[in-house]
Amino acid sequence: MNPCPYCGTLMTSPRRKQCGAPECKRLFRNERMRDYQRAYKEQHGHYQTRLYDRPRVKEYPVHCAHCGVDTVVTKAEAKYCSHSCWYEASHARHAQVELAWKPLLRAPRLSTVTLLRPLRRRWFSTCCPMCSTWFVTDNPRDQNCSRRCGRRAAKDRRRALERDAFVEHVSRPEVYERDQWTCQLCGEAVLRDEVVPHPQAPTLDHVIPLARGGTHEPANVQLAHYICNSTKTYRLELDEQTLDRLRLQVGHIGALSPSPRSFSSGPYST
Repeated sequence: MNPCPYCGTLMTSPRRKQCGAPECKRLFRNERMRDYQRAYKEQHGHYQTRLYDRPRVKEYPVHCAHCGVDTVVTKAEAKYCSHSCWYEASHARHAQVELAWKPLLRAPRLSTVTLLRPLRRRWFSTCCPMCSTWFVTDNPRDQNCSRRCGRRAAKDRRRALERDAFVEHVSRPEVYERDQWTCQLCGEAVLRDEVVPHPQAPTLDHVIPLARGGTHEPANVQLAHYICNSTKTYRLELDEQTLDRLRLQVGHIGALSPSPRSFSSGPYST
Protein backbone atom coordinates (compact mmCIF):
# COMPACT_ATOMS: atom_id res chain seq x y z
CA MET A 1 0.00 0.00 0.00
CA ASN A 2 1.35 3.40 -1.02
CA PRO A 3 1.19 6.37 1.39
CA CYS A 4 -0.66 9.58 0.50
CA PRO A 5 1.87 12.19 -0.77
CA TYR A 6 0.07 14.94 1.18
CA CYS A 7 -0.80 13.44 4.58
CA GLY A 8 1.06 10.10 4.60
CA THR A 9 -2.05 7.92 5.08
CA LEU A 10 -1.76 4.44 3.59
CA MET A 11 -3.98 4.00 0.49
CA THR A 12 -5.63 0.66 -0.32
CA SER A 13 -5.56 1.07 -4.11
CA PRO A 14 -2.24 1.50 -5.95
CA ARG A 15 -3.96 3.68 -8.58
CA ARG A 16 -5.01 6.41 -6.18
CA LYS A 17 -3.13 9.71 -6.27
CA GLN A 18 -4.35 10.89 -2.86
CA CYS A 19 -6.19 9.37 0.09
CA GLY A 20 -9.55 11.13 -0.55
CA ALA A 21 -9.56 13.54 2.37
CA PRO A 22 -10.99 17.01 1.50
CA GLU A 23 -7.70 18.79 2.16
CA CYS A 24 -5.74 16.24 0.14
CA LYS A 25 -8.21 16.56 -2.74
CA ARG A 26 -7.81 20.34 -2.74
CA LEU A 27 -4.00 20.12 -2.80
CA PHE A 28 -4.10 17.52 -5.59
CA ARG A 29 -6.44 19.66 -7.74
CA ASN A 30 -4.26 22.74 -7.17
CA GLU A 31 -1.15 20.87 -8.25
CA ARG A 32 -2.86 19.58 -11.39
CA MET A 33 -4.06 23.07 -12.28
CA ARG A 34 -0.56 24.53 -11.81
CA ASP A 35 0.92 21.88 -14.09
CA TYR A 36 -1.77 22.58 -16.68
CA GLN A 37 -1.14 26.34 -16.54
CA ARG A 38 2.62 25.86 -16.93
CA ALA A 39 2.10 23.66 -19.98
CA TYR A 40 -0.39 26.17 -21.43
CA LYS A 41 2.07 29.05 -20.97
CA GLU A 42 4.92 27.14 -22.62
CA GLN A 43 2.68 26.53 -25.63
CA HIS A 44 0.91 29.93 -25.95
CA GLY A 45 3.17 32.33 -24.12
CA HIS A 46 0.66 33.27 -21.36
CA TYR A 47 -1.49 31.60 -18.79
CA GLN A 48 -5.02 30.59 -19.82
CA THR A 49 -6.92 32.57 -17.16
CA ARG A 50 -4.52 35.56 -17.10
CA LEU A 51 -4.90 35.60 -13.31
CA TYR A 52 -1.36 34.38 -12.81
CA ASP A 53 -0.01 37.25 -14.98
CA ARG A 54 -1.38 39.93 -12.67
CA PRO A 55 0.85 41.35 -9.94
CA ARG A 56 0.22 40.19 -6.42
CA VAL A 57 -2.23 42.35 -4.45
CA LYS A 58 -0.61 44.36 -1.69
CA GLU A 59 -1.59 43.66 1.89
CA TYR A 60 -1.83 46.23 4.66
CA PRO A 61 -2.00 45.53 8.38
CA VAL A 62 -4.99 47.10 10.13
CA HIS A 63 -6.42 47.26 13.64
CA CYS A 64 -10.25 46.85 13.43
CA ALA A 65 -12.02 49.85 14.93
CA HIS A 66 -15.05 47.75 15.88
CA CYS A 67 -13.80 44.41 17.22
CA GLY A 68 -10.14 45.34 17.85
CA VAL A 69 -8.63 42.44 15.87
CA ASP A 70 -5.27 42.88 14.12
CA THR A 71 -5.49 41.53 10.58
CA VAL A 72 -4.35 42.12 7.01
CA VAL A 73 -6.52 43.81 4.35
CA THR A 74 -6.07 44.82 0.72
CA LYS A 75 -7.01 48.51 1.12
CA ALA A 76 -4.67 51.01 2.69
CA GLU A 77 -7.49 53.26 3.99
CA ALA A 78 -9.52 50.44 5.56
CA LYS A 79 -10.55 50.77 9.22
CA TYR A 80 -12.41 47.49 9.71
CA CYS A 81 -11.38 43.90 9.33
CA SER A 82 -14.52 42.78 7.46
CA HIS A 83 -17.73 44.03 5.94
CA SER A 84 -19.77 42.76 8.88
CA CYS A 85 -17.78 44.92 11.32
CA TRP A 86 -18.23 47.94 9.07
CA TYR A 87 -22.01 47.34 8.86
CA GLU A 88 -22.44 46.92 12.60
CA ALA A 89 -20.41 50.06 13.35
CA SER A 90 -22.23 52.09 10.72
CA HIS A 91 -25.65 50.89 11.91
CA ALA A 92 -24.83 51.82 15.52
CA ARG A 93 -23.69 55.27 14.41
CA HIS A 94 -26.88 55.85 12.43
CA ALA A 95 -28.98 54.63 15.35
CA GLN A 96 -27.38 57.21 17.66
CA VAL A 97 -28.05 59.97 15.13
CA GLU A 98 -31.66 58.84 14.80
CA LEU A 99 -32.17 58.97 18.57
CA ALA A 100 -30.64 62.46 18.59
CA TRP A 101 -32.95 64.09 16.01
CA LYS A 102 -36.18 62.12 16.53
CA PRO A 103 -37.27 63.91 19.76
CA LEU A 104 -36.99 67.23 17.94
CA LEU A 105 -39.72 66.26 15.52
CA ARG A 106 -43.33 67.21 16.10
CA ALA A 107 -45.54 64.47 17.44
CA PRO A 108 -47.36 62.67 14.63
CA ARG A 109 -51.03 63.45 14.20
CA LEU A 110 -53.34 60.55 14.88
CA SER A 111 -55.21 59.47 11.77
CA THR A 112 -58.80 58.34 11.77
CA VAL A 113 -59.36 54.65 12.29
CA THR A 114 -60.69 52.92 9.17
CA LEU A 115 -62.56 49.69 9.66
CA LEU A 116 -61.86 47.37 6.76
CA ARG A 117 -64.51 44.95 5.63
CA PRO A 118 -63.38 41.37 6.29
CA LEU A 119 -62.42 39.55 3.12
CA ARG A 120 -64.67 36.55 3.53
CA ARG A 121 -67.69 35.16 1.75
CA ARG A 122 -71.25 35.52 2.88
CA TRP A 123 -73.18 32.27 2.92
CA PHE A 124 -76.94 31.91 2.54
CA SER A 125 -79.22 28.98 3.29
CA THR A 126 -82.38 28.43 1.30
CA CYS A 127 -84.77 25.70 0.22
CA CYS A 128 -84.92 24.45 -3.35
CA PRO A 129 -88.49 24.95 -4.70
CA MET A 130 -88.15 21.89 -6.95
CA CYS A 131 -87.09 19.21 -4.45
CA SER A 132 -87.54 20.95 -1.04
CA THR A 133 -83.89 20.36 -0.15
CA TRP A 134 -82.16 22.90 2.03
CA PHE A 135 -78.74 23.94 0.73
CA VAL A 136 -76.07 26.55 1.42
CA THR A 137 -74.66 28.87 -1.25
CA ASP A 138 -72.52 32.00 -1.50
CA ASN A 139 -74.46 33.41 -4.45
CA PRO A 140 -77.71 35.16 -3.47
CA ARG A 141 -79.11 34.52 -6.96
CA ASP A 142 -79.06 30.74 -6.61
CA GLN A 143 -82.62 29.45 -6.21
CA ASN A 144 -82.04 25.76 -6.93
CA CYS A 145 -79.83 23.27 -5.13
CA SER A 146 -78.37 21.77 -8.31
CA ARG A 147 -78.21 22.22 -12.06
CA ARG A 148 -80.71 19.40 -12.48
CA CYS A 149 -83.40 21.22 -10.50
CA GLY A 150 -82.61 24.45 -12.29
CA ARG A 151 -82.99 22.82 -15.70
CA ARG A 152 -86.30 21.22 -14.71
CA ALA A 153 -87.74 24.53 -13.54
CA ALA A 154 -86.50 26.33 -16.65
CA LYS A 155 -87.92 23.61 -18.88
CA ASP A 156 -91.40 23.91 -17.35
CA ARG A 157 -91.43 27.69 -17.75
CA ARG A 158 -90.06 27.53 -21.29
CA ARG A 159 -92.72 25.06 -22.43
CA ALA A 160 -95.45 27.31 -21.08
CA LEU A 161 -93.98 30.47 -22.61
CA GLU A 162 -93.72 28.81 -25.99
CA ARG A 163 -97.50 28.29 -25.84
CA ASP A 164 -98.08 31.90 -24.72
CA ALA A 165 -99.57 30.54 -21.49
CA PHE A 166 -99.78 32.15 -18.08
CA VAL A 167 -96.77 31.17 -15.96
CA GLU A 168 -96.70 31.07 -12.17
CA HIS A 169 -94.30 29.56 -9.65
CA VAL A 170 -95.02 25.83 -9.26
CA SER A 171 -93.42 23.77 -6.50
CA ARG A 172 -93.39 20.08 -7.30
CA PRO A 173 -93.14 18.93 -3.63
CA GLU A 174 -96.18 21.03 -2.70
CA VAL A 175 -98.19 19.61 -5.61
CA TYR A 176 -97.17 16.06 -4.71
CA GLU A 177 -98.14 16.57 -1.07
CA ARG A 178 -101.43 18.15 -2.09
CA ASP A 179 -102.33 15.13 -4.23
CA GLN A 180 -101.16 12.78 -1.43
CA TRP A 181 -98.64 11.07 -3.71
CA THR A 182 -101.44 9.48 -5.72
CA CYS A 183 -101.67 9.53 -9.50
CA GLN A 184 -104.66 11.65 -10.51
CA LEU A 185 -105.06 9.75 -13.79
CA CYS A 186 -105.19 6.13 -12.58
CA GLY A 187 -105.71 6.59 -8.83
CA GLU A 188 -102.74 4.45 -7.74
CA ALA A 189 -99.87 5.50 -5.51
CA VAL A 190 -96.62 6.62 -7.07
CA LEU A 191 -93.14 5.56 -5.98
CA ARG A 192 -91.54 8.55 -4.26
CA ASP A 193 -87.92 7.44 -4.60
CA GLU A 194 -88.06 6.58 -8.30
CA VAL A 195 -87.08 8.99 -11.06
CA VAL A 196 -87.88 9.22 -14.75
CA PRO A 197 -87.85 7.01 -16.87
CA HIS A 198 -89.25 4.59 -14.27
CA PRO A 199 -92.93 3.96 -15.13
CA GLN A 200 -94.10 4.61 -11.55
CA ALA A 201 -91.99 7.77 -11.06
CA PRO A 202 -93.88 10.96 -10.09
CA THR A 203 -94.27 13.61 -12.79
CA LEU A 204 -96.13 16.89 -13.21
CA ASP A 205 -99.18 16.80 -15.51
CA HIS A 206 -101.27 19.72 -16.76
CA VAL A 207 -105.00 19.18 -16.29
CA ILE A 208 -105.81 21.38 -19.28
CA PRO A 209 -102.92 20.89 -21.72
CA LEU A 210 -100.88 23.92 -22.65
CA ALA A 211 -101.77 23.30 -26.29
CA ARG A 212 -105.47 23.65 -25.36
CA GLY A 213 -105.02 26.98 -23.62
CA GLY A 214 -104.02 25.71 -20.17
CA THR A 215 -101.84 27.65 -17.77
CA HIS A 216 -98.73 26.76 -15.83
CA GLU A 217 -99.88 27.33 -12.25
CA PRO A 218 -100.52 25.14 -9.21
CA ALA A 219 -104.25 24.99 -9.95
CA ASN A 220 -103.69 23.49 -13.41
CA VAL A 221 -101.10 20.84 -12.50
CA GLN A 222 -101.49 17.48 -10.86
CA LEU A 223 -99.46 14.43 -9.93
CA ALA A 224 -99.29 11.57 -12.39
CA HIS A 225 -97.25 8.46 -13.10
CA TYR A 226 -94.62 8.82 -15.78
CA ILE A 227 -96.29 6.07 -17.82
CA CYS A 228 -99.74 7.65 -17.39
CA ASN A 229 -98.46 11.09 -18.31
CA SER A 230 -96.64 9.70 -21.35
CA THR A 231 -99.66 7.84 -22.74
CA LYS A 232 -101.91 10.87 -22.26
CA THR A 233 -101.87 13.22 -25.25
CA TYR A 234 -103.16 16.72 -25.92
CA ARG A 235 -104.54 15.56 -29.27
CA LEU A 236 -107.65 14.11 -27.58
CA GLU A 237 -110.90 15.49 -28.91
CA LEU A 238 -112.14 17.74 -26.10
CA ASP A 239 -115.61 19.17 -26.54
CA GLU A 240 -116.92 22.20 -24.70
CA GLN A 241 -118.60 20.07 -22.01
CA THR A 242 -115.32 18.27 -21.21
CA LEU A 243 -113.42 21.55 -21.15
CA ASP A 244 -115.97 23.08 -18.78
CA ARG A 245 -115.65 20.07 -16.47
CA LEU A 246 -111.86 20.39 -16.49
CA ARG A 247 -112.09 24.11 -15.77
CA LEU A 248 -114.31 23.38 -12.76
CA GLN A 249 -111.78 20.79 -11.61
CA VAL A 250 -108.97 23.30 -11.98
CA GLY A 251 -110.93 25.87 -9.99
CA HIS A 252 -111.59 23.31 -7.25
CA ILE A 253 -107.88 22.43 -7.09
CA GLY A 254 -106.96 26.09 -6.99
CA ALA A 255 -109.29 26.69 -4.07
CA LEU A 256 -107.78 23.77 -2.11
CA SER A 257 -104.14 24.37 -2.94
CA PRO A 258 -102.18 26.58 -0.54
CA SER A 259 -100.73 29.85 -1.68
CA PRO A 260 -97.10 29.75 -2.87
CA ARG A 261 -94.97 30.10 0.22
CA SER A 262 -91.62 31.85 0.50
CA PHE A 263 -88.80 29.52 1.44
CA SER A 264 -86.59 32.32 2.79
CA SER A 265 -86.41 36.02 3.11
CA GLY A 266 -84.34 38.47 1.13
CA PRO A 267 -83.27 37.60 -2.41
CA TYR A 268 -84.97 34.18 -2.25
CA SER A 269 -88.44 35.43 -1.53
CA THR A 270 -90.96 34.82 -4.32
